[in-house]
Parts: sequence; structure tokens; C-alpha cells
Amino acid sequence: MLRQRLIAAALGLPMLFALLWLNWWLRVRWHSPDDLPLLLIVLLIAGISGWEVSKVVQQRLRYASAMNGVYAALIIPFMVHAIRLASQGDARVPVSSLGLLIDSVGVTAVVMFLFLAVWSDIEHRGWIGLRENLIVIAAGVYLGGTTSALLLIGETPMHEIAVAVIFATVFAVDTAAYFGGLHFDGPALAPHISPKKTVSGAVCGLCAAVVFLLVVKAVAPALPSVSQAWWNFGGYFASSQAWWQLVWLGISVGILGQIGDLVESSFKRWGQVKDSGHVLPGHGGFLDRFDSLFLAAPVFYLMLVNFLHLP
Repeated sequence: MLRQRLIAAALGLPMLFALLWLNWWLRVRWHSPDDLPLLLIVLLIAGISGWEVSKVVQQRLRYASAMNGVYAALIIPFMVHAIRLASQGDARVPVSSLGLLIDSVGVTAVVMFLFLAVWSDIEHRGWIGLRENLIVIAAGVYLGGTTSALLLIGETPMHEIAVAVIFATVFAVDTAAYFGGLHFDGPALAPHISPKKTVSGAVCGLCAAVVFLLVVKAVAPALPSVSQAWWNFGGYFASSQAWWQLVWLGISVGILGQIGDLVESSFKRWGQVKDSGHVLPGHGGFLDRFDSLFLAAPVFYLMLVNFLHLP
């Protein structure tokens, strides 16, 4: 299990950070406002997780659509990306860009496919079809809405570096919670939802989030600034009082991340499955790997806006 997790991380993390680097390169070198690599990251996480949600629902509701979770999960990311691009232009005339074209086609397609699929299901199965589709759509909207926070994080003055930090913080929480639970054991955190998650693991995960952000703050000012995209905590949290802000940020991400994990565990228990998928060896599916991110990303963005007094 551990070996598989390490292999998945060794393959997945370079791809993730390569896309973030490409996003920076296109934005800084080519002056492109589209952030298409970042949009791709969000669409992949939301879309694959939406498909896995549909498959879990099918374990309880056999005839639920396998694709409606994907369609529902992609709507909000396309809309958030389009609104962000349009707001960069003149108030009366939106910016003309490849990104807006992709958003327009994308949101039209997924809304049309979702409408046709739901309408067809209602015609064939009536109220039962509507009820099952509402469950899948609600889960998809949750995934798409929360992962869209990554697009907003990318709009902060720290851009891609902020996105990289929230991913790294969430991974630190998950890793510390996993190994902390194995080493210290102790009482279960939520025995009726996830018996293997322990209180000691949760505390280790919370501490890891705080420590990681404090280390980034301490190290960032000493590193060479490669561009305005570099997230220099020393610059944005200039006073010594900024340390407590990082503590609160770490606590919030640590708590919300683990709540997101428990939400996903509760959903899998409802669907009577152990893993949401088998895409990532050692982790299960995308839903298993990114469950902590879904709630951590929005709170991370909101606290950055508050601490940095962003408009």
C-alpha cells in the first residue's frame, strides 16, 4: 500500500506542478490571461471525481446515470473561469480570448447533455429518475463548486504558487494523519463513518498544516524571486504579527480538509464501497485522493482574501 502511494505521488505530483509551471509561463511570458492549464487541473479533478460519484451512487441506485455527475461537476468551473476572464476587460465588452470560447462551448455542452439525460430519465422512470438524478447532480455541484476555488486562488497576487501551496498543505495533512494514526493509534475519530481514522492522526494532520505553512513563511524570503508570481510570505505578511495568521490558516485548512475527508468517507459508506475508484494505486480514486481539498480550497481562498485585504 505504501509503495503504491509513493509511486502514485512520484508520477502525479510532477504532472501537477508541470501544469502550474506551464500556467505561469503562458501568463508571464506570453501575457495570456486564460489560465488554461489551471482550468485543466480543475476540470480533471472535478470531472473524474464526478464520474466516481456517479459510480458510487450506482452501487445503491442501479439505474443512476454514470455521466450526470461529470456534467454537473463541470458546470461551475466553466462558469467561474468565464466570469473571471470577462471581468478583466472593459465593463461593457468582455475580453475576447480562447478561454472564453472554451468556456462558452464547454458550459453549453455540459448543460445540454445534463438536461437531455435527466429529461430522458424522468420520461422513462418518472419521480424515481428525478430523485436519483438530483442526488448525483447535488454531489457533482459540490465537487465543481469547491474545486472552482482553485481558479480564484490563482487570481490572488501569488497566482500559481498559492495553488501549489494549498495542494502541498492538503497533502501534508493527509500524509501526517495517515502516518500519525499508524504510529500513535488511539481512539477512532468517527468510528461510525471511518473506523480507521484516529484522533491522534487528526491532531498530526492539523499540526502538519500549521508547521508546513510556518516553514514556507520562514523559507520564502530567503529564496530568489523568479517573478511576481512567487508567493513570498515575507512580503505579503510583512509584520511579525503575520505568524498568527499563518497559524489560523493552517488550523482552518487542517480542520476543513479532514472534514472533507469524513464527508467523502460517509458518502462511500452510504454507497457501500471501500474506494471510490482505482485510478490512483494505493489511494483508490480521485475522490479518495482529493477529498480533503474540496473544503480546504474554499476556506484557504477566503482567508487569503481576508488576511491580504484583497478586493
